[in-house]
Amino acid sequence: MMAQTCNGICDRLKTTPMRNHLRYSTGQKRCSLCEQYFYIKDVRCPCCKTRLRSKARTRHRGQT
Repeated sequence: MMAQTCNGICDRLKTTPMRNHLRYSTGQKRCSLCEQYFYIKDVRCPCCKTRLRSKARTRHRGQT
């Protein structure tokens, strides 16, 4: 199996900047390898095919 690498496609598809705690609630998904957020229905990054994260890793302060 080959190692996954960023191919640079994500730079054309990345979303506009937004406050971090709003990203997942608006439907954005994050690629951990490319370090970009996308509005995409697929569960894989279009650039490197890494599985996208659709939930925050930790809870934000003030949330129950």
